[in-house]
Amino acid sequence: MNIRTRTAQRMGGSAAKGLLAGAALLSGLLGGAQAAHADHQSCSNRTDIPGVCLKVVNEGLRVTYAEAYHDGRTGAWTGHIDLHREGRATIQRPDHSPPQAAIWSGVDDYVAGARICAQGWEKAGSGWRPKGRTCVVLR
Repeated sequence: MNIRTRTAQRMGGSAAKGLLAGAALLSGLLGGAQAAHADHQSCSNRTDIPGVCLKVVNEGLRVTYAEAYHDGRTGAWTGHIDLHREGRATIQRPDHSPPQAAIWSGVDDYVAGARICAQGWEKAGSGWRPKGRTCVVLR
């Protein structure tokens, strides 16, 4: 019999239940309970340069999937989409019309405040021009 059980027996009734529930909650918080899911999906919204969307599957600071993809609203443009993962290698597909999704899956742990972004680049002559950007900040 531990101290919480003895104390609860002495207190009796609803006070004992409240004490046990509070102790269980506190031990879960102190014991490193898992963070809630914080999945993210967004598309660039600027009317002058729309074009990309971002999907991130994560649980707190642990990311298991990220995808930067063509939003479909802007028609087929020729170029590529970068998946920027702060502190990790950028994933980029070759130029295509429409641009192909840049995808990463696995398990990556990030620090609070790290950003994951989708950035589109439309082919323009011998260079590229921005074609939308959207990001998520991990917390």
